[in-house]
Amino acid sequence: MASYQVICITKPNVNSSHEHITHIGYYESSLKPKVTITVSEAIKRIDANSVEFYVSAGSSKADVKVERPAGRNAFIKTIPDHTQKDNLLKLPQC
Repeated sequence: MASYQVICITKPNVNSSHEHITHIGYYESSLKPKVTITVSEAIKRIDANSVEFYVSAGSSKADVKVERPAGRNAFIKTIPDHTQKDNLLKLPQC
């Protein structure tokens, strides 16, 4: 299974802490430029076990998982590491 480091995110309103991420960006290889995909596509890939995504958090890494709250759309977030905050939200805009 391929594993990719998420390096950037896209939110409709950069300054909002409540808006969901719509896109993530990562490098597939040293030969390929940055790839940006929708969160829906990332969820499909995670669910199919074809890829895993992570966020580098200093010397550690936080894996990205799919969250499915009742009555709401699925979204992605990081599995808590040494901080309870979502490491994805700390990334720059794509």
